[in-house]
Amino acid sequence: MTPDPDIVLEARNLSLFLRQDASELKIVDDVSFRVARGEFFALIGESGSGKTTIAKAVMRLLPTARLRITGSLAVTGIDVAQAPERVMRRLRGQSMSMIFQEPMTSLNPIMKVEAQIAEALQAHQTLSAAAQRERIMQLLADVRFDNPAKVATQYPHELSGGMRQRVMIAIALANDPLLLIADEPTTALDVTIQAQILALILDLQKELGMGLVLITHDLGVVAQTAQRVIVMYAGKKVEEADVETLFAHPLHPYTRGLMASIPTVPSPGAKASARLVEIPGMVPSLTNLPKGCAFAPRCELAIQRCREEYPPLQAWGTDHLAACWRAAETARSP
Repeated sequence: MTPDPDIVLEARNLSLFLRQDASELKIVDDVSFRVARGEFFALIGESGSGKTTIAKAVMRLLPTARLRITGSLAVTGIDVAQAPERVMRRLRGQSMSMIFQEPMTSLNPIMKVEAQIAEALQAHQTLSAAAQRERIMQLLADVRFDNPAKVATQYPHELSGGMRQRVMIAIALANDPLLLIADEPTTALDVTIQAQILALILDLQKELGMGLVLITHDLGVVAQTAQRVIVMYAGKKVEEADVETLFAHPLHPYTRGLMASIPTVPSPGAKASARLVEIPGMVPSLTNLPKGCAFAPRCELAIQRCREEYPPLQAWGTDHLAACWRAAETARSP
């Protein structure tokens, strides 16, 4: 089958197994999705749900000696699970890039900003010194630095957290990738800087027409920016829909719990003692998953069938998928 040139990332029945001595641990279980050029796609869920694991599998940054992959995982039509390392070196940075959570641990502390961006350029392009310098200045201007020439001469420790993250974005975009993965890109930043960084990523994504995968637990950001959303829980996809459908009609109790826990500004006259809604319990360990639905021990709607059988991922309307035995009831409820 000829790959669709508009699809920059596609996972089909993707499962990841991590070898542990004589056994294997399934860390991602039968996940499928597609990301098109220009699409803003979000992966959401609590820590331990498998979001970052999928991102690292796409970039092939997981320990390959201990990893077994079933299904397929393709970037621009190339199966990254099977591609030789020389092909992966070409894909990373050129066809796909990733912005990590903490820029201080991603940037080299003893290299100036200009040298670090130059390193990304030199891995994929042959430029004259003048052209390289011009490109670096343009990239720093693109990520909204007022004085690119000054920033280029600085070391990471001389920059604020938001400035370091903008340098990371510049590096990620150096070779005009078709796919950008942003893994909790604002976790270490204060609230005002978070908004600026997310707005910057969204603006650049629109300008460059990249496919964008945002990994986050911030549903407020997802509601305002994403086009399509996957909800992950304990390594499985439990719900998928376009963002309007998901927020208007969430079908899985876990999705509903996540949405109910979004902080809101109290309305006039609201009780000051009102507590933030929370999902009881914790995400189960992948080494000790319960029988049946992994969310059942935390779910107030769980019935005996939920505790004994895992529900299939079923369609509930156009392009809306959910894995819940009681989805038909939640679809009818407000």
